[in-house]
Amino acid sequence: MHKVEGVGVVKQCGLTFGWVFCLCSGAMAQALPEDEIQINFSNYFDTFDVAIIYPSVTLTKKMSESTSVTGRYLVDMVSAASIKNTGSSGDGEAFSDDDDDDEYQTDVDGVTSASGYGEGPAFDDVRYEGGLGFTQLVGLGTMSVNGIFSRENDYQSATLASSLSQSFAKKNTTLGVGFVRSWDTASPETKDWERDKNVTTFSANVSQVLNTKMVAQVLGSYTTESGYLADAYQQVTINGETLDPVHPNRRIRKAVAGRLKFRLTEKSSMQLGYRYYWDDWDVKSHTASLNYKRYVSPNVIVGLGVRSYLQGRASFFKPAYDQVEEFITTDIKLDSGFSNELQFDLTINGSESNLLGFLGDKVQYNLSASVYQRHSDTPYWFNGSKELLSTDFNFGIRYRF
Repeated sequence: MHKVEGVGVVKQCGLTFGWVFCLCSGAMAQALPEDEIQINFSNYFDTFDVAIIYPSVTLTKKMSESTSVTGRYLVDMVSAASIKNTGSSGDGEAFSDDDDDDEYQTDVDGVTSASGYGEGPAFDDVRYEGGLGFTQLVGLGTMSVNGIFSRENDYQSATLASSLSQSFAKKNTTLGVGFVRSWDTASPETKDWERDKNVTTFSANVSQVLNTKMVAQVLGSYTTESGYLADAYQQVTINGETLDPVHPNRRIRKAVAGRLKFRLTEKSSMQLGYRYYWDDWDVKSHTASLNYKRYVSPNVIVGLGVRSYLQGRASFFKPAYDQVEEFITTDIKLDSGFSNELQFDLTINGSESNLLGFLGDKVQYNLSASVYQRHSDTPYWFNGSKELLSTDFNFGIRYRF
């Protein structure tokens, strides 16, 4: 799996932290999702010559008063200068928040991995992903099970994710647990082998209504990874000799997070979040977020958000190696650095009274945009830069039937 170099936020189907927090947050609602079809068109651009287009379609249908089924299909189309480059990396590669998947975002952002060198003129790599799941009402809670499969020319991933939640104390308290299991296989074009990667995550959360204006949530997760945990396309240069990276074949990840959502006025709310991550590779990170929502009118909602991320260096990462050691790497995701992101969201609910309501009150339009800035303490191998700036845009139409 050759990850797109320079991408700011990497969200892999097999990486469990995004899944865990999505499952936990989704478990708060004791209601089935509505019958709907949602179509999204998204794109990503950055200053490292990476361009990604990733359309997706999601269909949800109630099968009974207590059961609903959801299907999803997504395609990542990637064009990146670093994919075309076949040189080795001497001083490491671009830092990205691999250990900090945005727990408040549910969409896969299409930058999972870019593999091979492509044959077509438009894209250097294409990844296909399909998912199927169901949600079942259970007493005062919900149970959900989701399966996802993604494939590209040199990497495939299968994921099973499930969650269970129950409400207590007149629905003022909600307890939830989650489980995610992924089976990945890497078969790089430059190698003559296949290697597996296995990921298992357990999670738990508790949500509490504090008063009529405030809700708090605490989340935690425990993840084990085993198998091939390096990037087969990266290389390490030591005294003029080019070597494959060597990572430990096991990793234990832990994370705890808290959120506090409160009403500011009758038409606005604020959400504060903090997350701490640590693992047995000595990587530690802190994430702080602030999100503001405002009802401009009965049919228009505007959101603004900011997120800051700070990460420490893995114990075996070095900007350069003088000699061969037990573990060697050029993976900037294991280096120290920081990032900042500014987010904007706009939701418009259709109605007979506005120009976008040609489908009545059954349609909803969603527009989001973000600007992401990242600094890595080790220069990026492709262009020697420590700074990256990227933009991400998404337009979606949701139709309830």
